[in-house]
Amino acid sequence: MMNPLGKTILKDVSRSFYLSMRLLPKGMREPISLGYLLARASDTLADTEELDPELRSEMLDGFVKALTDDQRAPWLARLAEEVIPRQKHEGEKVLLQNMEGVFRWLDALDESPSSTAEVVHYASPEESQSLAAQQHAAILRVMGHILHGQKLDIERFELRDDFRFTLDAELEEYCYLVAGCVGEFWTEIGFISLPNFSKVDAAKMNRWGANYGKGLQLINILRDLPNDLRAGRCYLPGMESIEPEAIMEESRRWRERARMYLADGASYAHALNHRRTRTATALPGMIGARTLDLLDRADWSTLESGVKISRSEVYRCAWDALWLPI
Repeated sequence: MMNPLGKTILKDVSRSFYLSMRLLPKGMREPISLGYLLARASDTLADTEELDPELRSEMLDGFVKALTDDQRAPWLARLAEEVIPRQKHEGEKVLLQNMEGVFRWLDALDESPSSTAEVVHYASPEESQSLAAQQHAAILRVMGHILHGQKLDIERFELRDDFRFTLDAELEEYCYLVAGCVGEFWTEIGFISLPNFSKVDAAKMNRWGANYGKGLQLINILRDLPNDLRAGRCYLPGMESIEPEAIMEESRRWRERARMYLADGASYAHALNHRRTRTATALPGMIGARTLDLLDRADWSTLESGVKISRSEVYRCAWDALWLPI
């Protein structure tokens, strides 16, 4: 049975991801939802500009320990006293207020085979326990990458005054740490949780999945260029000028790369055997492709106002993803 936190809070922190979670088969829904809530909580910690960057960096370090250490009380107390009162987004505030419950959910996944046994009905209790433990380990693995990437971001752009990406590989690494690893996590959970998950071997699915995640992260970066520049951040490598004209010209190259990575995401989705999994996997890429279309037509003032597809377009993407050809 799905933990109630995966239903109540998830919807408040992500409209599109919530749709994807609703579409997933039960075997994947719980670990993916739990992983998302943990990542969204760490992302909230990393991005709360009202908090001193040193505090945010320390809280991310504490998050790493809280994932595996049952002595979480000091970290949770600091979260309640110094972080939660500064939250403006109501859904994210509620998520942080419920972190003790989220951690208990993570612990329970490692301790109980019940969630996996509901799906893998042919598995013995020992095998089911092993599958649940594998899901737990996969969550810890992806959170390790994400937390590392988020901490690096603070150290580079907020605890230093002179940092700029100079090489494409540096931006690629960042996109992998905060999003590409999620594609690998999705793949790992799929092979762990569902029989006959994919028509393609795990190595190729991992590569496609990592690229898919990187493409989605690039879209986030390209959409947020004005806000990031106001905050003193430029994610585009090798920029000698941060004038809007130069930024817009360079962003074209990265939009092309994002489309290439979304094509890998489409290949990934088509390789999946289960319709519900294929639908949930294809949906973010379809939303991303439409966002790129808007970015292609946007000027700097449009970017400053915010580029986001409409709710009706999101539901149209969900319908298209549902009827994705096999």
